[in-house]
Amino acid sequence: MIGSTMTPVRRVASWATTAALAVAGAAGVGVAAALPAAAEAPAASEQAARFEVDFLTSMIDHHHMAVMMAEMCVEKAVHEELESTCEAIIATQSAEIATMQGWLADWYGLSYEPDMTGMQSMHRLQGLSGEEFEVAFMRSMIRHHWGAIREAERCLASAEHPELLEACEEIRTVQLEEITQMQDWLQEWYGLPGGRPTSTTA
Repeated sequence: MIGSTMTPVRRVASWATTAALAVAGAAGVGVAAALPAAAEAPAASEQAARFEVDFLTSMIDHHHMAVMMAEMCVEKAVHEELESTCEAIIATQSAEIATMQGWLADWYGLSYEPDMTGMQSMHRLQGLSGEEFEVAFMRSMIRHHWGAIREAERCLASAEHPELLEACEEIRTVQLEEITQMQDWLQEWYGLPGGRPTSTTA
């Protein structure tokens, strides 16, 4: 099983080693002291900087899981509509991963690769096919999307960089739309509920 890696990006020779940024925040060490001297544009406050690093690394992991699930969906889906949605998830979230990795490098001098732990839902889906797969996949992806939406809402309240705030708003909007679509398909195709209605969000 492959774990995550977070290492300093040395775009300038004088950059200091700073893989301990997230750990430093948890240990009470000032973020400014943990940042590389040549980080281009960290958040102005230590609290916001710590939040942004934690959010970006967590969302990279979260997106990576969604991409892997969607790749399985492309192979196993029965309905073309679901297959197309999964292809869109792969394209959108892969691009967002690359963007967030770029922000970690540009703003905080960090290089981060997705954490491959916590893949239980993938193992469950691998043994399913046909209707069973589609139902299990959509229910799992709906739960996964709700998790991303909760994190995006935290981002909107705590992040500083305008680009990140815009991305979090986009994550929230797109994933609410995808939840609604998959809930409709669960009802239309299989007569099953899809969980919490998206209309309950503010």
